[in-house]
Amino acid sequence: MKNIKFVVLFFILRDMLAKYEPFMRVVVNEEGYYRLYTPTKRPFLAICVQSKHVGIYCMPCFEDRSLLGPLEEKLVGKGTLGFKRDDDPLLAEVPAFMERCFQHCVHNQQVLME
Repeated sequence: MKNIKFVVLFFILRDMLAKYEPFMRVVVNEEGYYRLYTPTKRPFLAICVQSKHVGIYCMPCFEDRSLLGPLEEKLVGKGTLGFKRDDDPLLAEVPAFMERCFQHCVHNQQVLME
C-alpha cells in the first residue's frame, strides 16, 4: 500500500463497491488496490491508494461525465476521483455515484440483467 494513512478510507470505498461483485468480475483484490470489470470485460470501477489520495477510477465517466454529479469537484483526472479524508462529506455521495455508473453499464448492455 502506497500510503498506510489511507487504509480506513480505502476499505470504506472498497466496501461500497463490493455490492456489485455479483454482477462483475473482481480482477484485482489486493492491499490498497481493488478493481472490477464488467462481464463484457470492460473496466468498471477501481479503488487504489496513491501517495496523496485514494483514487476511484471510473471508466463509465469517460463515456458519460454527467454520472459524476456532485462529485465532479473531486476530479483529479479525466475519470479519477480523489479522496484524502475518511470524514469527507462527499463520501456520502459515492454510493449513488456507483449506482449511476452501474445503471449506465446495464443500459449500455455491458452488464446483462435478466
